[in-house]
Amino acid sequence: MHLIRTRPFKLAHEVEASFQTFPRPAAYRLGLRDSRFGAQAWLPRIDVIESDTALAVRYELAGFRLEDLEVTLDDNLLTVKGTRSPVIPEGASYRIQELADGVFSRSIRVAEHFDPDKVEARLSDGILEVVLEKHPDVLPRTIEIESA
Repeated sequence: MHLIRTRPFKLAHEVEASFQTFPRPAAYRLGLRDSRFGAQAWLPRIDVIESDTALAVRYELAGFRLEDLEVTLDDNLLTVKGTRSPVIPEGASYRIQELADGVFSRSIRVAEHFDPDKVEARLSDGILEVVLEKHPDVLPRTIEIESA
């Protein structure tokens, strides 16, 4: 019996590595956002936490203000949209720009057993927390056992 070593993901790694050799537009390499090709899409990182009574979704949104954000729940689709403009003094320019700016939209499909009238959103310390409460009829309940 012979053992044969395989690398099942080798092809995918080689294909990805081949794209590293293509020249990138200068705007992309310099982090400029002006170019169509250099435009960087971004999404905030999230945590989704479910308990017996609710679902909480936390978005990492440092630097956002309340007026920059919009939260909607439509047809079981929870969507958070936001806009952040770069704050840079007049006459200054970026040497390095790693903080994301621009517009984002992130949607999460949720189950039907959440009450659309009982959705709360709070922004605190750069974390937006959206809490959806479950309908009372889907909450776990203890069933009393009767003797026969």
